[in-house]
Amino acid sequence: MFVKNMKYYLLVVLMFTFFGVSEAGAFPWNFDMWIQPSIVPYEEPVIYPKLSVSTTGFRIEPLPREDFELITRNPVPATPESVENGQEAYNTYCIVCHGPEGKGDGPVIKRGFYPLNLASPGVIGRTDGYIYAYIRYGGKVMMPSYRESITAEEAWDVVNYVRKLQGNPDPKPEPDQAEEKDTAEESVQEDGSTN
Repeated sequence: MFVKNMKYYLLVVLMFTFFGVSEAGAFPWNFDMWIQPSIVPYEEPVIYPKLSVSTTGFRIEPLPREDFELITRNPVPATPESVENGQEAYNTYCIVCHGPEGKGDGPVIKRGFYPLNLASPGVIGRTDGYIYAYIRYGGKVMMPSYRESITAEEAWDVVNYVRKLQGNPDPKPEPDQAEEKDTAEESVQEDGSTN
């Protein structure tokens, strides 16, 4: 008799399973762990609470991107330790897109992405703060922000390493120095001593 009614029993088991799962709120069961309060990949990082302090003692509150882009010289000297730290972070986060020499030839190009060549004149001509802001705030087109992965200190180290990949170009003069230089040149020309 059990074998004769097996289809009936199987149908009852399936119905109880379906309604039991539905009542438990587990249907569809493949999304319930995905939809939750969390930061999904490439989502803009959550802003830290005001006056937060990092584990290294530096303030975390970010300045506007434009404030960093105006910084002409890296505040972290390009010591061998800084360049080594920058290389380590670069090899962890940047090499996939920008390649080992920063020429934009990382493995990601096989997927149809064409990252920026960091050794191009356009990037060399940017301020240190502009490169720093790109790392911390993300690119203006495609590059995500690495603020949650790379600390402010590490980002400056990466800038030092990128400058090494570029052949250590002459740093841009600080705005005060540039103004003094322009003023000195103007005074020389007004005197007529040189031209």
